[in-house]
Amino acid sequence: MTVPEISAYIALTHICFSQGKAMQVLEKERLLQIYDEEIEAAYAELLDAFMNMLTLGVGEPRSMAGRCGARVAAAHKRCKRGLVFSELVIARDAGLDITPTVAEHVCERLIGRGVDFRKALTFFGTPGRTAAQKSGVVQEDMASIEAQLSQQVSLLIYEMSVIRERHKEEYGDRVEAAVKELQGNSGA
Repeated sequence: MTVPEISAYIALTHICFSQGKAMQVLEKERLLQIYDEEIEAAYAELLDAFMNMLTLGVGEPRSMAGRCGARVAAAHKRCKRGLVFSELVIARDAGLDITPTVAEHVCERLIGRGVDFRKALTFFGTPGRTAAQKSGVVQEDMASIEAQLSQQVSLLIYEMSVIRERHKEEYGDRVEAAVKELQGNSGA
């Protein structure tokens, strides 16, 4: 397949996916569902640590917040990588020679950082292929893929920020309720 044919295939695939006729929407939705669960767990752990600090005097607020932030950032990166990888798998299945190195370069440009090369190898490695056997993907191919993915990545980042903000607000409400409950119990 040529790059225009692959681009048309990917565009058609997205039209079908956006109409719910295939599983790619589920893939993105599943990525967001996993992200939501991970953010919820990070804030639940932060709330538990905060409650331990209030009731037992154990813990340091700065380290608690740091752990929560690290978990949120890791979930954010995994979700973006998942979207990019799923789209690169579609391109590979359409005939483009996506190697772990190509996947890593696309991720660097789209999400601003590389990915664990072992993950790229898991998705895009070819048994028996050596580093001397370079991918046939040229700069124009990668630019085409990146142009198609750029808007999707931006939309995903927006959707993740909505999820993250919701959990942050819920955490604030839970802390406020817990503090009021503790104050009510200590005054009784």
